[in-house]
Amino acid sequence: MTLTNRIQNLMQALCQEFPERQDRLQLAFLAAINDEPFYLYGRTGSGKNFMINRLLAAFKKPRFIEMGSRPQEIPGSIDDYDVILFKGFNPIDDATKECVRNALQKRKHTTLILSSDVRPENAMGRADIVDEITLTICMPDNLSSESLCMLLQNYSLSEDFKAPEEYTISEEEKTTWADEIQKIALSTETMAIIGKLSDLCIQNAIYVPISKWLSLANIARTIAFFNGRNQTTFSDTLFLGTPIWGRSTSNNSIVESFIDIVKSVILKDLANVIATTYDADTLYRKVKGMLNSSNNLYETKEFNGEPCISYRITVAGEQTPLYVPLHYVETVEDFNPYNELRKIEKNVRCNFHGTSSCTISINSTVKSVGLRNNNSRNENSAPAKFEDFATLPTYILRENDPEVAKKKRIELEACQKEAQTQMEQQAKILRSLRDLYQSNKTFRNDLFCNLEIFDKIQADLSDIFNTINGVATKLKETLELYNSASKN
Repeated sequence: MTLTNRIQNLMQALCQEFPERQDRLQLAFLAAINDEPFYLYGRTGSGKNFMINRLLAAFKKPRFIEMGSRPQEIPGSIDDYDVILFKGFNPIDDATKECVRNALQKRKHTTLILSSDVRPENAMGRADIVDEITLTICMPDNLSSESLCMLLQNYSLSEDFKAPEEYTISEEEKTTWADEIQKIALSTETMAIIGKLSDLCIQNAIYVPISKWLSLANIARTIAFFNGRNQTTFSDTLFLGTPIWGRSTSNNSIVESFIDIVKSVILKDLANVIATTYDADTLYRKVKGMLNSSNNLYETKEFNGEPCISYRITVAGEQTPLYVPLHYVETVEDFNPYNELRKIEKNVRCNFHGTSSCTISINSTVKSVGLRNNNSRNENSAPAKFEDFATLPTYILRENDPEVAKKKRIELEACQKEAQTQMEQQAKILRSLRDLYQSNKTFRNDLFCNLEIFDKIQADLSDIFNTINGVATKLKETLELYNSASKN
């Protein structure tokens, strides 16, 4: 039996009849393997004592002492114990705080558990130990109805639970593993994720001491070690995206940003192309417009950096200029023209309906006040209801102009080359995304993999793939459109 199989069987045994809390027990186990202190928070009846009993059952003959809520001294040396539990921790007096502080400072190879129904930031803040606790593990208040029914049917109240002896961990093994865990290399991905998390903490004024970063890195190493790897992967860091950080404000900032941080690291080679998805729809419309339009030469004026048709309309007694980009002439799509401020005029909608005459509609709310009225430019107003207003012709300087035909031919060839180049680039991106998604799938069955975060990351990768695939499909349609017209 491999070590991975053994630990997997051990965790399955420990998590029996403990629904929807397995990830908390796994975190507690990882902390105990590394002798890290953790704060266990939950309301009465949330399963804190049950979890501690299961955690202790993972080890052979653990030396354990429970400290009550009343102030008392730890008998003997702290290192005489493998686990010290401060049950019902509430630092309402100096003696309790001093006892915990001494234990945190003097311990060498002892796991300290602070179990309480007092919110972590309150209890640890009053005791001034928040930066010395490696993990905060919060028990959920409720069970889903399905899990509750299953628990009621199968749960036994036996306090004599014992994990199968062949799976439990001796002190000697734990010591040996500690040396092996230190040999696990932190991958470039792991270091990048931790680095970006550190930057996030600095930006949000979240203080995380170096000692805590070292402890968290060791937990990532431990996950890799139990999965039989000699180097960490991004999946070994997913526990960092859970509410382990003590203060609720810290948890919120880190949890909200964590998935984006991981994606930015695993997609680092594709970051630029994904951040600015190629606009294949615009290229398609441009090609289609040039292929379906005439070669007429229209009267235009340069406006906002492009040739435009100039119109004037009178709304509520005031004459207002509008500027329509030339490339919309003879197309069939709705669009907003420019106004005299060189901005998109959202209260006016135009459409040429495949001809050279422009149909103009205006927002019904500006009919009585005009386009220049401040109220008409309020972008936070209700959705616009457009009404037909006018149909204005476009002045043709010359029909079937050879220069226009030549220019369109050159532009079409340039569009064809661009579509072909982009097709190749998008295909390369799709292959990279597919390979990344497939390689990541192997981590889903890993020990201690946070499935909720992992599945969200994979779902996001799938969405990105579908978006890029949509771009590639539209580029293919553009090339087919061009090739079909060339044959004719």
